[in-house]
Amino acid sequence: MPFSLVVISEIRSAIHLSEVPLPVLNFTLQDIIGTLLGFSLFPLVLFFPGYVFGWVFDLFEFRARLLHARFAISLLLSVAICPIFYYLVASYFSLNVALIVTGLIAAAFITLLIYEKPISPHESQWRIFIWISLGWIIFAIFCFVDLQWGRQELYFSFVSLDHTTRVSIIDAMTRTGVPPVNPSYYPGHYVKLTFLYFFWYVLGSIIDIAGGGLVDARAALFASVIWCGIALMALIAFYLRQRDGRAAGQIWRRALIGIASLSITGLDIIPAVALISFGNVYARGDLEHWNEQITAWVGSLFWVPHHVASLIAGCVGVLLVHSVRRQTRSKQLVALIFAGTAFASALGLSVWVTFVFVTFWGIWMLFLYFQKEQIEILLPMGTAGVVALLLAAPFLLGLLSGGSGGGNGAFPITFDVRSFRLADAFLVNSSFLWRSLIRLIFLPLNYFLELGFFFLVAFIWLKNNKSTLRDHPYYFAEALLLGISFIVGTFARSTLIGNNDLGWRAWLPGQFVLLIWGVDVLEGFVTSPRPGFALSQRTKYNLIFLAVLGVFTTLLNVSLLRFGYYFSFGSEAGRQIFSARQAYTIISQTLPENVVVQYNPSGVLNRPSGLYGMRQSAISDRTAYGVPVDEFNHKVAAVGKIFNLKNLKNWDLLDALCNEYFIDVIVIVDTDPLWKSLGSLERQRTALYADDYNAVFFCGGKTAMFLSP
Repeated sequence: MPFSLVVISEIRSAIHLSEVPLPVLNFTLQDIIGTLLGFSLFPLVLFFPGYVFGWVFDLFEFRARLLHARFAISLLLSVAICPIFYYLVASYFSLNVALIVTGLIAAAFITLLIYEKPISPHESQWRIFIWISLGWIIFAIFCFVDLQWGRQELYFSFVSLDHTTRVSIIDAMTRTGVPPVNPSYYPGHYVKLTFLYFFWYVLGSIIDIAGGGLVDARAALFASVIWCGIALMALIAFYLRQRDGRAAGQIWRRALIGIASLSITGLDIIPAVALISFGNVYARGDLEHWNEQITAWVGSLFWVPHHVASLIAGCVGVLLVHSVRRQTRSKQLVALIFAGTAFASALGLSVWVTFVFVTFWGIWMLFLYFQKEQIEILLPMGTAGVVALLLAAPFLLGLLSGGSGGGNGAFPITFDVRSFRLADAFLVNSSFLWRSLIRLIFLPLNYFLELGFFFLVAFIWLKNNKSTLRDHPYYFAEALLLGISFIVGTFARSTLIGNNDLGWRAWLPGQFVLLIWGVDVLEGFVTSPRPGFALSQRTKYNLIFLAVLGVFTTLLNVSLLRFGYYFSFGSEAGRQIFSARQAYTIISQTLPENVVVQYNPSGVLNRPSGLYGMRQSAISDRTAYGVPVDEFNHKVAAVGKIFNLKNLKNWDLLDALCNEYFIDVIVIVDTDPLWKSLGSLERQRTALYADDYNAVFFCGGKTAMFLSP
């Protein structure tokens, strides 16, 4: 029998829904407070462990370093160690055990600080570091948080399209453990989400739990992006120090040049603006989408911090192998174990970035073997690979058992020449061979537009270092890594989703190499140039022009990511988002974690359900990984019937469908056909929440399960 109005009133009273006030605090302020608190807690998993492991095992001669160097090493080691470490602890034990371990590590960190009192660097160096970090924190928070205008308009940034997935996974881990259940697929039982590289989200889930009610999955994700950006800056500084071994003053100067270079991207603004002016929508909201992208550094951090973290972990692994030269056997063994740990972490952070590192690793070993040079590091390199494979084996088994992400059974990588949208528009009906040939012809222009300043840097650097390339251990490795990124990013594409994720992310290691080379080239602008790097005035002007254009492109793209949603959809969209966040906040604050909440899955990606929902859904496209395509489409069509019904007079059919698909709560929006029946439905059942855009109702016959005893 359908719920009566009396029963619903009793339910609302039992869960004290009538006493739950709508959020009064400004949503923007809520996001800022939560993100800052999450940022303050993240050292538990992205600093303290690296400091403790670095000191105990004296990695990178940790004990002899000043405090600022220790900060960089601690952060880098944490990114390299903690993803695989916490994955293994949480999956074999639980997240609660992981929290206990985190507390013990924090206590060890405090003990070491009290015991040793490390020496601080010059005050001026600390001041520079603090101002850069503070600027990045403010900039990132402004770009991420929901902006509330007035009392009932709310706007998220365009990167929320991807954040919808990431927030859902972090929240699912917090609720269900590691590996998480799929928060978007519930065929009557929970389904583990293993077909995904999710190590970065494990760290976010730990902070989500540690932060209690003040830090949710969104805040934890935002905080993780900020720390990933700081780690990337630390990698630049530390890599330059290890690579060049210069005096402290020179390293600081070069590090600042490298960090500043993160703001330089390609020339996307030229073709993107041209396409937009002709009515093409590819570039709206994100300039990168005009083409098969090589994502700007800021864009990569905002959209895919886990891929950047994988790059950092891979680079730390390479640096650890370099550090074993002329070390004792015991120190070599310790460093190699941690190098393997870094590569295992990299795999669980990004399969695609690690694919580039693995290919580079194997080819590098072959070169060293046949050249009979530096052959003493071959065994360490092989040892690190074996350690990585052993540590990552549980994750790999889960990955392989998770099925195909697209459900089509296709091999995840295929051969294809990198696309160029300006040419592809005229090749729609062309053969594969003809299309590949045209793309190869346009490849130089394609890469010039994508790389811009760094395209010219590559030619300058290679021209000036071709004679010493093989003599310098770092130079040869850099050139080889760039070459592998170029080959993979040009001639391979991934098939699991529509986007060429492999082609986009394979360039991250190459971009890092080009950034380091850019420091070598730009150093001549602020001091006497390095030997062989004297540049003509014409070359300097070209570099300056491309750099300025690259910075302007980054600024414009960030502006579009931040404000594009408002300019694209207007104030009506802002009121809809505000309403949705109110509705899902009520659900999160009043209903148990095991409730199944469903919105209409028939339309495009529903961002509020992932950003604010924090509950299980029967079916959704935000995390459809591993769900066969046929099963997914069938489930979407079946569940979509609930929201596409018209002219309903009572709840009988709705309750029957909700029971059939294990749904406990439905969220109806004003664009659903079911919305027109809202008057009749509300007369028979009181809404948990309702306004002009969203209405939330219990559905089915299991409501009593959610009453508090």
